[in-house]
Amino acid sequence: MIDSIWGAAKLFSKGPYIAHPDFGEGYIEPAEAHRILFEESDTDMCVAQTVPLMGWFKEGFSPARANHSLAAAYPDRVVFCGGTDPMFQGTRGAIDEMRRQKEEWNAVSFKFYQSQLSGAAWRADDRYIAYPLWEEALRLGVKSVQFHKGLPFGRQMLEHQRPNDLEQASIDFPELTFIIHHLGMPFIDDTINIASRHENIWLALSAWINIYPIQPRVALDMMGKALMFVGADRLMYGSEAFVWPALQPYIKLFADLEMPEDMQEGYGYPQITREMKRKMFGENQARLLGIDIEKKKKELRKKKTALAAAS
Repeated sequence: MIDSIWGAAKLFSKGPYIAHPDFGEGYIEPAEAHRILFEESDTDMCVAQTVPLMGWFKEGFSPARANHSLAAAYPDRVVFCGGTDPMFQGTRGAIDEMRRQKEEWNAVSFKFYQSQLSGAAWRADDRYIAYPLWEEALRLGVKSVQFHKGLPFGRQMLEHQRPNDLEQASIDFPELTFIIHHLGMPFIDDTINIASRHENIWLALSAWINIYPIQPRVALDMMGKALMFVGADRLMYGSEAFVWPALQPYIKLFADLEMPEDMQEGYGYPQITREMKRKMFGENQARLLGIDIEKKKKELRKKKTALAAAS
């Protein structure tokens, strides 16, 4: 399975959009991650995302332990998103792990991958498997839960990756924000339709920016629909680090994005303004997590000055 993911990484990597040479071979150490994120790109802060895809991977595709290590090493710039799997751990075990990740590792959110190689899967609107997880998240003070939706990493059933199960869950838990990653590709229209009607469903653009260099107009069509029907206030940028660790080319690409005139005139899509980009680049995420951007900028400037003086 690693070979298949590595093949996908190479497929979507050309020019400056390179894949990490060690992808699939082991974990990225915190110091290496810091170099990629903060020394070689304009990234100010990031969310270290757990992907609890069990079966092929002993600790999941993007292990909670590794993501916590990064957040613990650089707590001023990295926040930790945990993750559990009720199919792998059982609902009670998943709740216990959520509690542990919050209390010991300060998880600010939890991510879920809902299907398995065996064909087993669970739904976000299952009152016996899922609803206890959402109740526990709120009890812990966690206000968002996140989902890998759309294209599976392997031979799981594509049907199990549809976003439709989030509708009823979002209605039953209005205090919770449900985040759909990858725009739910290939279920783009379903995902955008659902998010357009439920204000507590947000969309993460993870993987979208990585597709843009290969299929720019296809990617812009997705973005245009998302901006038109959901709005920039509920879209969040995602880099897919560390599969594609040369982050600065993607950041520049996103900063320079424009909606072609023919797509504005022919499809009614809005121009992608600087204000929209600021929201998607980080203001929306900061708002969701309760981070004061101006206060954080002052904190980081003060630390940078202190480090420069010490050296």
